[in-house]
Amino acid sequence: MISFDKMHGNGNDFIILNSIEKDFTPSKVFIKKNSDRKFGIGFDQLILVKLPNKEDSDFFIKFYNADGGEADMCLNGIRCAVSYIWKHSFAPKGPLVLETNKKTIICKPSGKNIQASFQMPLEVSNDKLYSSIKKHLKDEKFFIVDAGNKHLCIKKRNIKKEDLNLLYSKLEKIIKPYKINLSIFKQSKELVEIRTYENGVGETLSCGSASASVSSLCLGGKINKVTVVSSGGEIKFTKSNHDILMTGPSAHIFSGDIDE
Repeated sequence: MISFDKMHGNGNDFIILNSIEKDFTPSKVFIKKNSDRKFGIGFDQLILVKLPNKEDSDFFIKFYNADGGEADMCLNGIRCAVSYIWKHSFAPKGPLVLETNKKTIICKPSGKNIQASFQMPLEVSNDKLYSSIKKHLKDEKFFIVDAGNKHLCIKKRNIKKEDLNLLYSKLEKIIKPYKINLSIFKQSKELVEIRTYENGVGETLSCGSASASVSSLCLGGKINKVTVVSSGGEIKFTKSNHDILMTGPSAHIFSGDIDE
C-alpha cells in the first residue's frame, strides 16, 4: 500500500505521493486505473515528490498525466506539491526551491495562497509548425508559448461558446507530437479569461502553465499584472524583471491508501 493526498489548485486536481523515503515509479496501468473518475480516485495528474538532483534545490517534482504519459511541469500542481511538503513536515513552512523537468521554481507562502517565481515564458520559434497551424486557424491570432509545458494560445473575442473539443480534434495531429497543449483566451486589460485542453487529460477547470503562457503575452507596457480567470478560479501574475510571479491557491481534499 502507498499513501496519497488528493489536492487541487482551482479545480485542477492531483494525487500526490511521497517518493522521498522510498522511490516509487508508477506504471501507466497504475496511473490510468486510479485516474478513472468512475472506477478509481479520479485526477488530472499524479505528482511525485522526490529528492533533488541538484545541491541548491530542496525537492524534485515529477508529473504524470491521467493517461500515464509524463508531463514536464504543472504550475497548479507545484502549488499543491508545496502544500503537501509543508503539511507532512518534509520542510518548514517557508521558501522552497523546486526542480522540475524543465524549470526551477521558487515558492513561498503568500497569505492563504502560494507564490511561485520562475523565468518568464517565451514564445516558441518554429516556422513550419506555425504554417501548419495557420492553415486551420486562418486569420485568427495565435502564439506558441513555452512555460515549462508548451501551449498553443489562441486569442478570441468570446471563449465561452467555443467547442474546445472540436477545436482540439482539428489541431491534435499537429500539436500533440510536439507536446503542445491548447488554450483559448480573451483579454480585457488586466483581466484574462482562459480555457485549456491538456494532452492526455482533456479540458481542465484550470491550468497554471497555460495561465502563465497567456499572462506572458498580456504583460508589458503599462500592464504589469494580470488576473487570469478559468472556470475553476483565478490566478494572479505579476511581471518582475525577467521573471514572473504567480500567486494562487491550493487545497487538500482527502488522504488515503492505494495498492502499489
